[in-house]
This record gives sequence, C-alpha cells and structure tokens, in this order.
Amino acid sequence: MPTPSSSIAAPGEEQRACSTVRIAFGNERLPTGEAGIGGCIDVTRHGRYLYALQQRSLTILDLADPARPTPVGSLADLGNLRQIVVRGSTAFITAREDGLFLVDVSNPARPRTVARYDTIEFATGIDVRGPFAFIACRWFGVEIVDVSDAAVPRHVSVMRAGEAQSCEINNGILYAGAWEERRVAICDVRNPAAPRQIATVELGGRGDGVRVHNGVLYAATGHHQKGAALDIDDQRYGAGNGMDIVDVSDPARPRHLSRVQFDWRFYYGWPDTWRVQLSFPYAYLSHTYNGVFVLDVSNPREPRELAQLRIPLYPGEPGYRELKTTSAHGRRPPILPFDPTRKLYSPVCGLAAVDGCMYIGGLFSDLHVFHDEELVKPETVETTPRTGGAGQATTGMTVVGDFHETSRPALCETLGAFATQIAHYRPAGQVYAAVEKDGQVYAACGLAGLHVLDQDLRVLATHATRGFAMDVQVAGTILYTAESSGGLGCYKIDGTTLALMHTYPCQRPVRQVRVSPDGRFAVIHAGGAAYEVLDVSGDAPPRLVRTERGWGGLVYYRQLCNGFVDGRYICGTWCAGRTFMLDLGGDEPMPMPDVPEILPDMEAGGYCPCGPYALLTRGGGYSFYAPGFKGNYEDLPVHRIEGGPAFYGKPTCRGNTLVACNRISGQVTLVDVSCLTQPRLICQHDLSGSPDCAFIGDHAILIPAGYQGLFKISGTPV
Repeated sequence: MPTPSSSIAAPGEEQRACSTVRIAFGNERLPTGEAGIGGCIDVTRHGRYLYALQQRSLTILDLADPARPTPVGSLADLGNLRQIVVRGSTAFITAREDGLFLVDVSNPARPRTVARYDTIEFATGIDVRGPFAFIACRWFGVEIVDVSDAAVPRHVSVMRAGEAQSCEINNGILYAGAWEERRVAICDVRNPAAPRQIATVELGGRGDGVRVHNGVLYAATGHHQKGAALDIDDQRYGAGNGMDIVDVSDPARPRHLSRVQFDWRFYYGWPDTWRVQLSFPYAYLSHTYNGVFVLDVSNPREPRELAQLRIPLYPGEPGYRELKTTSAHGRRPPILPFDPTRKLYSPVCGLAAVDGCMYIGGLFSDLHVFHDEELVKPETVETTPRTGGAGQATTGMTVVGDFHETSRPALCETLGAFATQIAHYRPAGQVYAAVEKDGQVYAACGLAGLHVLDQDLRVLATHATRGFAMDVQVAGTILYTAESSGGLGCYKIDGTTLALMHTYPCQRPVRQVRVSPDGRFAVIHAGGAAYEVLDVSGDAPPRLVRTERGWGGLVYYRQLCNGFVDGRYICGTWCAGRTFMLDLGGDEPMPMPDVPEILPDMEAGGYCPCGPYALLTRGGGYSFYAPGFKGNYEDLPVHRIEGGPAFYGKPTCRGNTLVACNRISGQVTLVDVSCLTQPRLICQHDLSGSPDCAFIGDHAILIPAGYQGLFKISGTPV
C-alpha cells in the first residue's frame, strides 16, 4: 500500500508541504490477452484503430472488437522507432537517428510514407498541435516543425530545453521532460518562431514522459536522483523512479503537489524510457521492467496506487532473455527487483487505453490487452481548437518572424578585425558540413543533398543523395559523403559535376566520414554503436577491413576525431566509455592501446588533430596529448582561456586557429592557439542554428550551422 513520506519542494519554487507517496508491488494484475504481433516499443489509439511500433515497422490494428485487436495493415523498414502520435490521417513517428517519418494512414490497410524529415538530432519524443510538430531531440532540445503540408515538413525553430526525451503542448505551452537535467522545461511556444523558456520544474529522477490536464502536470521519472554517484553504495542511485505531480495552473510559477516514488531501487540501462498516460481520474505510469502502475490522481496531492501490471517471462518462453546483472566496466551496475535468471518482465514502453481495455506494448513479448471495466477508462484528451478555413490554424500558435534571421552587423562586430567578409547561404535542408577545394565549396545539406557553391556561396549545382547528406570529405578528385540510410557515397569531381562511382551500403545510418590523407582508408560512424574502417584505395568499391565496437553508452554525434593526427592516427569515443585509436599510416589498420580515463565533454566535446597532438575539448577548454602517450591521461591539464570565457564544442584546428562549434547551444568560439598551453580568445558568437565542425581553409573559415545555413568568414588566420 502507498505510504506518505517527507515533504518536497523544487529549487526556486514556493516552499510548501507536499507529500512523497511510496508505492510497492500491490494488487498485481496480469494481461488478459495478446494481439499476437510480437514486441512493441510504443502504441497509440486513434478512432477505431491502434497504431503499434515494432522494431523498424508500423502495424495497424482494428478495434472492432476491443478485446481482440486485429492487424489490418503494416509498413516496414522505417527506422529505429521510438514514439508515435496520429493526427487526422497522418501518423508522426520518431525514429531516433533516422529522423521523423510522416505516414499517410487514411487507408489503414495500406499505410504509406509521405515524407521523411531530417531532425536536428535523435528524434525521440513527439507531440503535434495544429500545423506544428514538436520533436524532442535529446541534447538538442525540442525542434518545432511546420507540418501543415505533411509531404513537405519545414523547420521553424528550436527550443534549447535540455536533454528532451518527451514533450507535450497544452494551451500554447510546451512541457519537455529533460533526462539528464532531471527536470521539466516549461516554454511559451505561442509564437513557434520565438519560443522561450518561462519556468523549470526540478524532478525526483531523470525526466521523460509528461502529461498535463486541468492545470496539473504529471511527469514520469526514472533511474537516479540528482547528485547520485554512479555507484550502488550511493542510496540515491536507482532511487529516482516514480512520478512528480505539479500545479501548472500558472505555467510560469509551477508548484509541486506530490511525488510518487517506488519503494525499491531500480536501474537498468536499456530500455530507458518511462511515460505516463491519463484516463482521469487515473494515471497510468509505464516504467519498463517495472510494468504499469494504475494510480488514482483524483486528488493530485494524495495519489493512490490501485494496481500494478507486469508481463512475466520465464526461461524457455518466447521473448525471454538473460539480463546482465553486473557491469563489465564497473560503472552503472544494474539493480533489479527480481532475479532475471528465474524470471524477467517484458519492458513496457508505451500504452493506450479505451473504455475497459488497456493496450500495453511489451518490448520483448507482444501487444498485450488488459480488460478491466473498473481500472481502465478512455484516455483524457485535451480539447484543441479546430483548424479554421483555408487551413488556418486556430490553436493559439502563430508564427511571427524568422527564428534564424541572421544579423550580419552583429556578427561582423563580434568578429572584428578577424573577418574582412562574411557570406551566408541558406538552403532548404540543414547544413551539416562543408569543405573547400580548388575554389569550390561542397556542402552536405541534409535532406537537400549535396550543393556545389562558388567562393561567394552562390549555387553552382545541386546533387540529390540517397539519404540525408550529413558529412562531406574530399581526397584528391574523389568526394565522399555520409548519406545516413543511403550509406557512404563516392563521387568523381568533374567541375561542378559529381559522378557517382561507388556506394557502400551499411546496415545503420552513416553519419560521419573521415578519409586518410593518402586516400587509402575511410573511417565512418555507422549507427549508434560502431565505427567501420573501409579500404577506398584504387578503383574498386569500398571494402570493410575493420570494425570498432565499444562500451559505455552509444556513439551519438560527431564522436569520430575530426581529422588525422600527424597525418595517420585517428580515434573515436563512446559517450561515456571507450576511446579507441588506430594507426592508418600503413597498408593495414594498426590498433593502438585504448585511451583510458579521459573523454571529451559528453554532450558537446570532441576530438581534432592539432599538429602532432590529439586535442579534445572538455571542462571549458581543451587537453592534448601525442598518440602513444605513456603517462596518466587523467593527469592531463585542461587549458582554458585566462580571464576569458569557457568554451565548448566540436573542435577544428589548423595552424594557430582553433574553432569550437557547439551544435547544442549554438555557440561558436575562435581561439588563438599559437601557444598551445596558453589559449587566447579571438571571438565568441551565438548562432540560432546548430553549428557543426568548422572547415579552416587558407583564407576562410566555413561554419555549417544546420537549418541556419552555411557561413563563410573570410580573413587572415591567426
């Protein structure tokens, strides 16, 4: 039974008594049926149909008999799926590194993809209100996209709201559950072109799913409390699981009402999503291996546990698998409230409810049905104003202005004497990377493909790519592109023409490529877990010669070194674990010892070559070392700008100039590194876009800035 506990109040909030209700495994129930379609990551209901996400596919089920959902249609090979919402005849599906899919479901038997949109980072959470989609993109915040024409989604802006996992819009206010920050960001998005944060709610654990009803916010939490060491001896470790309930009747002044907290500790690294659905007066908290909790929230100050549902799996049964109970690298050990060698519970990652039937997505098992007339009510739907005539939205949200309007005078003032000229190019897609070769600029422009520009950034030619163009490199007369789901493209340069020579298909999206100075090897970032080394010498198609896999999280964004140290060494990281290093100066890749105890900043740091050194940005500055360094990496100093600002971002270094581009915050920093141990600030400027790895040429710097476009800063390098 639930028991009230201590009072809580978030920092900056009015201090007032509010209870923490601890819940245990009470009134445990089991599903009453299955749909027989296999494991699901998310499910939603729209009209008489259920829409279930399964691995990389969408399955649509008919609810003519609510107790027996019947598959009627499917769509395969969509991507690494996470969440789905359906509005009208369109399903909006987030697919992590594969972006956002917009699917026409007007004929449930024949769903079809009408568009795939290139999100600013891993598309994770989703809500749609009127003509706008709000996409939670983890570290990069919430991207706002105009979907009034589902076939042609258009970027509007980004709300930098922390590591956003899920989001909801209520009366023109965005609520975003931020994972690492353990908070909900509350933002005014009534003008989607000028979003602004108005408040923060501190949570009892890592943030994710949120729902708002009648001025009350329900925020699911997981993993650890704030400040917890990643060690089982810290009692805050694994103690952040539950749900916070907050009064947001005045969104700018949130006040905690109560907190639901599990009466046991729990941590398992994957899956790491927890969400809440409302069927008022009930809240359904789905929490992976812990199942579903049915809570009475009719009095939000005193929530009560009514029941819990779990999906047991036993050895030998379909879907059962052995879970690791120890940590291979000694960090983040699992804590489970059951013995997984005897029994595990299929993780619940999403659910939907109608009157009397709950549909539960079991990741390892099936789409389960729980029939109970008393505990299951229809989902609470906030009323949204209808679309007016001529497609005009009446949601209280209206675009005024241009989020990415660039003030050249302000940029010129910041750059000062460093820049003699600034050029700007803004295509339809987001610019991820650009290089300059023989007077021409080659830009990887996301969904807009490859663009060839002159020295003033005027378009000379455009080339479609098989997937999103996410990176570009030139070696001699060969151009290489990372084309996301399209793999690696190899093109022969002939003036402004790019003739396709070879492709390298890959099972996972190719997001980054670096080519060795001798043109023998290409190293690619493939998906979220591996790097691949390809032999690209000669005229034959690229050939895989080595794969690097690691530990300690995933490979998220630009974690491959931005070039080759001393012309031959390259390294890559996993966000919280391994750093490999290879010597590609010979005929075959030669592995070197891993680099222990030192990492770039997880969110915004990175590696680049700096002459004979590997330079990594961390702690507001950088460290550097020579490959094969024999000392203690953890003792390497962080070199910061004396008396100047801290700086973060993916680095590029050439000569005496270092450029750090922070794609998350939008900040670009230019640093004089003529004395590597005493960096000096040249300038620092904030862009509205997502600045990526810079390219430093002989007389100009190219800064790709996502949907803000491409900047070329001409001048004399330091």
